[in-house]
Amino acid sequence: MNKILFIGRFNETTKRIHGELSESFQIQLCSDNVAIATRMLGMYGPDLVLLNLEGLSENHVELFRELSSGEDEIPVITIGSETEKAPFADFYQQDCMHHMNSPVESEALQTEIRRVLAADMEAIGDFLTQDATQRKYVLLVDDSPVILRGMKQMLEDTYRVGMVTSGEQALKAIHKQKPDAIILDYEMPGCNGKETLEMIRAQEDTRDIPVVFLTGHGDADHIRSVLDLNPSAYFLKPPKAEKIREILGQLI
Repeated sequence: MNKILFIGRFNETTKRIHGELSESFQIQLCSDNVAIATRMLGMYGPDLVLLNLEGLSENHVELFRELSSGEDEIPVITIGSETEKAPFADFYQQDCMHHMNSPVESEALQTEIRRVLAADMEAIGDFLTQDATQRKYVLLVDDSPVILRGMKQMLEDTYRVGMVTSGEQALKAIHKQKPDAIILDYEMPGCNGKETLEMIRAQEDTRDIPVVFLTGHGDADHIRSVLDLNPSAYFLKPPKAEKIREILGQLI
């Protein structure tokens, strides 16, 4: 389920939208205080930020600067009137910034959220595989754009890095260019990590590729179910850069 950080004053609009979206998305409310919102961005790791403009003023320019200039380029949808949007108009030149005029209907908002998330994932899926060097090639597979970007930043100084957002995309990418190692999310919608690994191992030309699992659950039963698949290694999210580089160095 996609994670949304909903920033805004805790007014009736915020409460209504939160209630309407909570069944379809994993949504976390957050104050419009710049310092608090900045900390929550790092702690929560959202796939998308929703921002209620009601009550915001020119004093919130720093919040917009933080949202529109971060390294992760998390997509942002703001909700408000044209008057409420006006003080921040310059920020909407950034590709990550989107706006909906209020009042918004729940169905229209959910449609826009899914459209923006799909466009963001498609952009991530269009990774570059051309590289003039002979560096090893690592394929990252995760349905979270935030995890993919973070992992890419950890590894791109040492490896060529490809990124896809589903098991289906991973299988296509593997047959286009065989990776030296795969880092695979265990929990994904559709074709999950277990099914993806089984299909990788079912093919003679891919079965020997080292596969490292990423999982968001650390309870004993879950870890046993992961280890029963005999991956080359596994890490709990969020992974530590030094450990994952160490393991990859041993595998490839």
